[in-house]
Amino acid sequence: MLEDIVYIEGMKNYIKIITAKGLIITKHSMAAIEAMLPESAFLRIHRSYIVSKSKIRSFTGEWIAVGDAEIPIGKLYKNNVMKGLAE
Repeated sequence: MLEDIVYIEGMKNYIKIITAKGLIITKHSMAAIEAMLPESAFLRIHRSYIVSKSKIRSFTGEWIAVGDAEIPIGKLYKNNVMKGLAE
């Protein structure tokens, strides 16, 4: 199941999980879902987004492309994102 996740998007009290097979919406906080995911496989890149490292197609200092989406890198997350991508 985890290998199917492309990225996760926060939507107030819910999260939207975009997978290779479709979309799942569930009532969790971003912090709660982030704590459940292995750090080695997922990267929080924005207040509202977590991406699967294995699904990253390309990136710049401003955004990360995963699946069909280009997701912005939050200013507060930029240093951690660059460290996570270097691993």
